[in-house]
Amino acid sequence: MLRAVLFDAGGTLIHPDYERVRRALERSVGRAPAVAELQAAEYAGREAVERAMAAEPAMADGARWQLHFAGALASLGFGPAELARAAPEIRAEHARANLWTVAQPGAAEALAALRARGLAVGCVSNSDGTVAALLERAGLGGALDFVVDSGAVGVEKPDPAIFRLALERAGVAASEALHAGDLYPVDVVGARRAGIEPVLLDPLGRYGGRGCRTAPDVPSLCRELVSSLDAG
Repeated sequence: MLRAVLFDAGGTLIHPDYERVRRALERSVGRAPAVAELQAAEYAGREAVERAMAAEPAMADGARWQLHFAGALASLGFGPAELARAAPEIRAEHARANLWTVAQPGAAEALAALRARGLAVGCVSNSDGTVAALLERAGLGGALDFVVDSGAVGVEKPDPAIFRLALERAGVAASEALHAGDLYPVDVVGARRAGIEPVLLDPLGRYGGRGCRTAPDVPSLCRELVSSLDAG
């Protein structure tokens, strides 16, 4: 029986502010794709992270997000010289104010619907100890029962230990939980190592062959779960 649903933060509950990314690209390179193009290019960014983690499984999260952006921008036709100019500007923008600040539309209401049906709802994030504050500013803090931040607990996904901490906070067994996230080697692999069923977010329906449950986004997954719970 499902008793808890865990969510990743970046790329799942909150997303990059691509308007700020566009402005950083305009400043550094002189051109920038549309927001929708940047969002679709996240698939290429995830592929870049997967390749890097296959070669270096212990890669820290702080390096992954930069690889993600580089892979995404390369897929949009930005060459090596442009990437070299853009990277410092994007890093500076992220240092000025975290880029992952845009809440997934409808997420707060979707999480509230899960909690209204008695489920524990938590976040398990690779971050720097600030993700709870980011979620609060994005309007999602009150929709969560707890946040487990790798920067605060000292262990990162895909290490199953961070998922076990979340299970303890939720007060449930691994078989009673789901975990939803956007990165296969981080969220799917990590959840499975902890005995939790994973859900891979797949906004454009490209992950049908990944061998795991998928959902377009957080609200869609929550609607599926609520429907199943209401059906008894």
